[in-house]
Amino acid sequence: MAIIKTTTKSITAIDGGSMEKSAELGVLFGCHKGVCGKCATDVLSGMSNLSAPSDAEKAMDLGPARRLMCQCVVKRGTVKLDLP
Repeated sequence: MAIIKTTTKSITAIDGGSMEKSAELGVLFGCHKGVCGKCATDVLSGMSNLSAPSDAEKAMDLGPARRLMCQCVVKRGTVKLDLP
């Protein structure tokens, strides 16, 4: 099982599951298609545990530590997000 956490909370997710589960930790979602950017979140650690950036993320040029949660899959391990 994968773990998605913040500085104060943690949830489990299935390996290979969508990062949209991060809504339980406070990530806000809009379009769910990688267009609006509302779910853009800084990843503090565990970037290698996420799928490669999608074309939508590359087009937004988010920077190396920021990902669209609607476009990510958590492959395994722990991912720590910059949320309270």
